[in-house]
Amino acid sequence: MPLTMVPLGKEAIVNVCNAKEATKKFLETLGITPGASICVISEMGGNLIVNIKGARVAINRGVAQQLMVEAC
Repeated sequence: MPLTMVPLGKEAIVNVCNAKEATKKFLETLGITPGASICVISEMGGNLIVNIKGARVAINRGVAQQLMVEAC
């Protein structure tokens, strides 16, 4: 399921990113890689605030839609 479907406060595991190569590389620098644990903290202005490896990161809703995850 896409990251946008994960309920607030729930943890998920990143499976695959269907975004363009440049976006994938950017997400990798943030630690958002396949197998990484990610938690949606809140939603602000359509963007998602997520916790990844102890850091809070804002992700555009369009990018979050392309991140496929599996709920824990």
